[in-house]
Amino acid sequence: MDKSTFSILFIMQKGKPNAEGNAPIFARITINHQMTHLATRYYLPPERWLPKEGRTVGRTKEEKEVNAYLDNLRGLIFAKYNEMFLAGEVVTARKLKCRLISKDEKSMTLLELFDDYIKDYAKLVGHTTSKITHDRYVLTRKRLMEYMEAEYKRSDISVNEVNPKFVNGFEIFLRSTFKLSTNYVMKTILKFKSVYQVAIDNGWAQKNPFANFKFHYEQAERGYLIMDELTRVMQKTMPSKRLEQIRDVFVFSCFTGLAYCDARALTHEHIITGSNNRPWLRTHRQKTSAPVDVPLLDVPLQILAKYEGCSGNDRLLPIPANQKCNDYLKEIAAICGIEKRLTFHLARHTFATTVTLTNGVPIESVSKMLGHRSLKTTQIYAKIVNDKLAEDMTNLSTRLQHLAM
Repeated sequence: MDKSTFSILFIMQKGKPNAEGNAPIFARITINHQMTHLATRYYLPPERWLPKEGRTVGRTKEEKEVNAYLDNLRGLIFAKYNEMFLAGEVVTARKLKCRLISKDEKSMTLLELFDDYIKDYAKLVGHTTSKITHDRYVLTRKRLMEYMEAEYKRSDISVNEVNPKFVNGFEIFLRSTFKLSTNYVMKTILKFKSVYQVAIDNGWAQKNPFANFKFHYEQAERGYLIMDELTRVMQKTMPSKRLEQIRDVFVFSCFTGLAYCDARALTHEHIITGSNNRPWLRTHRQKTSAPVDVPLLDVPLQILAKYEGCSGNDRLLPIPANQKCNDYLKEIAAICGIEKRLTFHLARHTFATTVTLTNGVPIESVSKMLGHRSLKTTQIYAKIVNDKLAEDMTNLSTRLQHLAM
């Protein structure tokens, strides 16, 4: 380690005075641009502190005593740092502080662990991960804080206090308090587990509280429109301009497979000329950062032409906030006599099933256009198509029974 990255500065935190108006003195330890604060036992009147020197004025007996203490503490900190450095340890500000106060660094708290993880994760946004995933880790931290406050009457706990009972209780809390689906709960706990693994890997946690936790997922019902329903939506005259716009954007998603956030972000730079000399969409899924290439069929091309220059900010489509879209789609479903709940998720599923797989597009191509990282995800749609095919053939067999030889 480059020892030049190590520094000690004594500071007064004037924003935390005691009842007498005196402010506490802290040692700020910085190693490799990471800092922590070590409390001293001294409080002083703010006017008696020299910020640039990191010392008291030094005129009274008490002030001289404080300065002597700070000099001694500086020496102790340097000595402990050198001891750890020469022993070959990777010295961090937090580890040094814990060693100085004879406190095992394994006593890192759960929320501190999350804060460090989220801080590092944020650096990857836009490179190897997405802001959506980052925000879900932030939300998982928030849910854990709410859980600890509700069930343990505490704002934080040590990572070593996390045990199987804590994990199981968190699952119950998520289900009972927020009425979340099984799959959403499992994904939240999986993020909790991913963060906690850092504590295990670094030796801060002694046991794995997730060792016997059973992750179980329910097969999600992936609704979609059959061709008759999709045609109804496309051909129905809408009673207002706004509903017509939302209908067109929904149909665009049915023929491209784009999720709401990805469709809303489309600009002219996402239109390229593909290998067949026709327009393609080239973008990335915000959810996973996976690349997406979609050849544009005639229907989405007609929609893009219809709204050329409509937004005034280079956006290709007039798409409002998601909740507004869902409200409008509910109206559109009623107008078209469709009982299914229309959403952009359903439009994406319609692209996978009715528009592509049912029409013979290879599953590998569908997977790439959907931005799936695993073919297993796309195979769920293939199963839906096969189940529908089996149902149709059973119905046909019933109708043809009278033709038996």
